[in-house]
Amino acid sequence: MYRERFFTNEEKQGLLEGFREWLLLQNYEITTIKYGPDKVELFIDWCNENKVREDHVSRFFEYLRKRKSSMKPGALSQGTLRVYLRILRLFKRFLQEVGHADLKIDIIFKGHEINHYEILTRKEIEKLYKLTNAGMLGMRDRAMLGVYYGCGLRRNEGASLQVSDIMPDKCLLYVRKGKNYQQRYVPMIGKSKIHILEYLRIARPALLAGNHGEYFFVGYTGKKLNGPGLYARLKKLIKQAGINKQCGLHSLRHSLATHLLENGMGMSKIAKLLGHKSLDSTQIYTHIKAQNGKGKEV
Repeated sequence: MYRERFFTNEEKQGLLEGFREWLLLQNYEITTIKYGPDKVELFIDWCNENKVREDHVSRFFEYLRKRKSSMKPGALSQGTLRVYLRILRLFKRFLQEVGHADLKIDIIFKGHEINHYEILTRKEIEKLYKLTNAGMLGMRDRAMLGVYYGCGLRRNEGASLQVSDIMPDKCLLYVRKGKNYQQRYVPMIGKSKIHILEYLRIARPALLAGNHGEYFFVGYTGKKLNGPGLYARLKKLIKQAGINKQCGLHSLRHSLATHLLENGMGMSKIAKLLGHKSLDSTQIYTHIKAQNGKGKEV
């Protein structure tokens, strides 16, 4: 049972610091680690200021749905509401693991939550490859597509790849720090392997220009190219391709999974490739497949 105040100020600060550390240890993306606790703090403060005694999350979402957006006219977008829901679900898991009060969450959105990641068709993926140039950055762009579409890595997994994680003799990538600190090996096959090794052996040493670095993706200074930098390169290709979709690096991963499912690959194999702990996470692609239509070119 909750007390009169949801969390005291002393408890709140400790919980927020603990939640941030937990997100870091679970290897969530930098943006989640940076901004997630801020959203939780807003949630806690609103509940206390409005003396909410029960159904904290439901009441908070009633407020969010009426809240005006600071970025554009009107209310907060569905995408923003989904971000808040995702963060509060993570906070619920954190509270459970540290033995604190549980959080009741019964918010349901119409449609599946994965729908805000748009899926690229096979023709669109091919177009992205064709738009890469013959220079060093073009090689790096092809390696990026190989890592995220060809191998299906998460954004942070790809950005955290080290040179030693590339295993050409075994045709594998080693994901040393996946979600929830899960490690796995991912196969490099076909043109993905060719493009990854081309960048590794030709473009990357040229970009380093005599400097040393352990990370696979690097910029001109030889420093690690992080998630936002890789995302910017993908957005440039998408714009050049004239693709009118809201896509990020994670969209490449979702596109691969959807295409593999349509090619007849079993759910358990897709789950292993993507690093899903449960088939429940992989089941979402059956909904996307149904939406695309059986036998339709994607």
